[in-house]
Amino acid sequence: MRRDRSRRARVGASPPRPARTRILLTTEGTYPYAMGGVTSWCDLLVRRLVDFDWQVLPVIAAHGRPPLYELPDHARELTPIELWSEHVPHGGPLGAAERRAGVELPASLVRGLIAWDGDAGALLEALLWCRRHPAGVRRAFRSSQAWRRFRAALEEVLDERVQHAGTPPRVDLVEASLLYQSLYWVARTAAVETPETDVLLVTAAGWAAVPALVHKALHGTPMILTEHGVYVREAYLAGARTGNSPGGRFIATRLARGLACAAYAAADVVSPVTAANALWEQGLGVDPGKIHVVHNGLPAPLEATPAPGTRTVVSVGRIDPLKDVHTMLHAAEEALRHVPEATFRHYGPVTPGEESYGRSCRSLHEQLGLGERFRFMGRTPEPMQVVRAADVVLMTSISEALPMSILEAMGAGRPVVSTAVGGVRDVVKGCGVIAPPGDAHALAMGVVTLLRRPDLAGTLGRRGHRRLARIYTDVACVSGYRELIRAAAVGPRPAPGSGVADRIAA
Repeated sequence: MRRDRSRRARVGASPPRPARTRILLTTEGTYPYAMGGVTSWCDLLVRRLVDFDWQVLPVIAAHGRPPLYELPDHARELTPIELWSEHVPHGGPLGAAERRAGVELPASLVRGLIAWDGDAGALLEALLWCRRHPAGVRRAFRSSQAWRRFRAALEEVLDERVQHAGTPPRVDLVEASLLYQSLYWVARTAAVETPETDVLLVTAAGWAAVPALVHKALHGTPMILTEHGVYVREAYLAGARTGNSPGGRFIATRLARGLACAAYAAADVVSPVTAANALWEQGLGVDPGKIHVVHNGLPAPLEATPAPGTRTVVSVGRIDPLKDVHTMLHAAEEALRHVPEATFRHYGPVTPGEESYGRSCRSLHEQLGLGERFRFMGRTPEPMQVVRAADVVLMTSISEALPMSILEAMGAGRPVVSTAVGGVRDVVKGCGVIAPPGDAHALAMGVVTLLRRPDLAGTLGRRGHRRLARIYTDVACVSGYRELIRAAAVGPRPAPGSGVADRIAA
């Protein structure tokens, strides 16, 4: 519970102004530096929840680009945590006890994040050490003793035999070194000081959770974890599609799982945008009693506008492996054989770091001979406008939660052809066509059916329009998060001396 800062008013004096609730919003590669659904969600909450004071702490890869969003007056951006940057914290010398603890730091992170049943206490103690001794993190990881103890801890993990986890693969020296580097950045992220706040709002069960974990352990601040996609699931999908070695895939997926499980354990509330995510969360050990679904939402739509009748298919989303643009191109090629006068327009930039995937999409486009019938249109600042120019909206993602592009299509009264991922099936059922992920033929036939049957397309689009107005509105979304934040801010806090950090220190 926030401490009451008000004092009893003197006779005749004006009553004191109530203290405003402060929120520390931690983001990961999104707001305010990138476009996308999570960024739109963040901006909606920050701008609409004007009764709170917002502090935005982005965790980003060092790139030097300015933010894409200007924050409102009741919000401020903190200095971003830049992963892979060259900045090194400075500080004074460590005592003998601190140096001994630092030598154990990389090994403790391995046992806490990479082991199947991670040592949560050792992990939190290691992260707290980083916050208390930020200048010691680099020194700890440069120690030859720390490297040897890290290797020993990693061997312990690789020797684990957990029936439902499979047998860990061999990890070579290069792969072990990459893990060592990643753990160094976890430690650096934990070391960053966080400001006073009343509620922690974490946007992903990954790197964005690290500074919040430490803050909660130190101060007992309530933590709300939102999930737009499922962090672990997307890590598994990334591991399956990359050309990494078995050891490399093991390290990447175990680290993602370790970060997610630590975030789930610390959160007081886990708030996915769809009930489909909750199944994964429960499977990873989240108590169902602390899961509260709050759907994404858009402004209540006006009357659905008539489709243009130009046989235009529009897709909106980043060019990213998770969006499966390759399947989209194959579906377009097949659909165009049946409806040759159709045109496809894809709006969205290449995800930073996925430039090679963007080039592969261009190459496949050329191989399929799509020419001007399928055009990459780049980023659009007006997704609703480009959706209104469509007869059909197409989505081919292999992982989503409740994508904004689907809601935008419904808001415009356009039928959707989509893969059945995340919460899409529940949202689109009865107002579009659903196909399995990666099934280019089924997606193409859905598009062809709706282009050839504009009467059916219109009926489905109007159904989606009415459903959005009933359920998936921005008012319901903002109200849901306001209630969660207020409940967290006034809820019981642990008594002084009973926090996790206090117990560790004792």
